[in-house]
Amino acid sequence: MFKKENSYSKIKKIMKSIVKELEEKRDYLNRLDGEIGDGDHGRTITNAFKKAQEVLLESESGREDEARLSCENADLGTLLKGIGRTIAFSTGAAAGPLYGTAFIEAGKATEGKEKLQLEDWAKLTEAAEAGIIKRGRGKVGEKTMLDTLHPMVEALKEMLAQNKPLKEALRRAKEAAREGMESTREMVSKRGRSSRLGERTKGHIDPGAASTYYIIKAIIGTCLQIW
Repeated sequence: MFKKENSYSKIKKIMKSIVKELEEKRDYLNRLDGEIGDGDHGRTITNAFKKAQEVLLESESGREDEARLSCENADLGTLLKGIGRTIAFSTGAAAGPLYGTAFIEAGKATEGKEKLQLEDWAKLTEAAEAGIIKRGRGKVGEKTMLDTLHPMVEALKEMLAQNKPLKEALRRAKEAAREGMESTREMVSKRGRSSRLGERTKGHIDPGAASTYYIIKAIIGTCLQIW
């Protein structure tokens, strides 16, 4: 996955891309959430990732040389776990711990890694999905972020089985995630506060599924550029 730059440099670019994408979609995500929830999902998730980005950048601010050295020499797994912990504890909303868990579990699946092959992508996304299911006790088809993530996981496993090139596989995975997000429009919410609305949630894209897609879009888009 990574060539000349170290993992820290690449992760900084990925986080910058995620934050930019979420900031651009913040109002839209709030509107989606307003249709079936509290109307603050865009703000909450954007702030959580901005906080993770700030913590990541603090290591090179010059305040603590040891922290900077540790972060710059860290592998992908260590960095992802650190980002996940920050996201998990940066907000009291339910989404924070779920997104945080996804990054933490992805980090565990990539411990010691400096480069990611297609097999690694399949493993880390599957681990992220399993973490979300365990933490949130949800399942696919309940109009949640899982309905975006699961199709991506399946697409990567399919591409791996077919021995497809990594870039082709990532593009297909992103498209599968988008299709998954769109599929929530016809689902009835079974989780969270929106589940109280029952059938009235049908016809609306789930905000968590949408933000998950935008995060995936930012990650894959950046990775395709920095090879």
